[in-house]
Amino acid sequence: MEISEVKVRNEFFVSALFIESTITDYISERLNISNPIDSEFLGNHEKALSFNQKMDVLIESGNFSIIDKSKLSVFRGIYKEFVINIDALSLEESFSSPDNNDDFLLILYPQNEYLPREEKLINACYQLIGEVSELVALHTEKAEVKMPRKNRFFSAENMKIGKFAMLFSFLFMT
Repeated sequence: MEISEVKVRNEFFVSALFIESTITDYISERLNISNPIDSEFLGNHEKALSFNQKMDVLIESGNFSIIDKSKLSVFRGIYKEFVINIDALSLEESFSSPDNNDDFLLILYPQNEYLPREEKLINACYQLIGEVSELVALHTEKAEVKMPRKNRFFSAENMKIGKFAMLFSFLFMT
């Protein structure tokens, strides 16, 4: 898999984490759950809601247009395909569901016809990531993911180390 394909997949994973965190915070605020991490259905427990289920809650709780619901659903589907097909040799091979998320993506975000299909998919994926992140932020009224100051693990220093570790891992993936 080429570096640009690896980057877009990783960007999907990182975006999904932030989106899931935002949805978790949104649900916990609506249900007055003071500590979502310790919650049996929002935290990291056996009965906890999955990413797909949290996306369903978000879709059902909002007044999204049909197109926006489709974007959220396609994002969820592509994320699932990337997880399932983690060892795919190309980005196009990652799209294996009968839902044809790749074709829908290219219809939703038309690209220059002279670009190779892989490049079209990469560009469309980035567009989808941006729009879904914006949709979630607007619906949950969260412009950004905010981390509590009490938690020292998420300090600026540790975030720099985490970014370095992620960049370092790219070197070994290629």
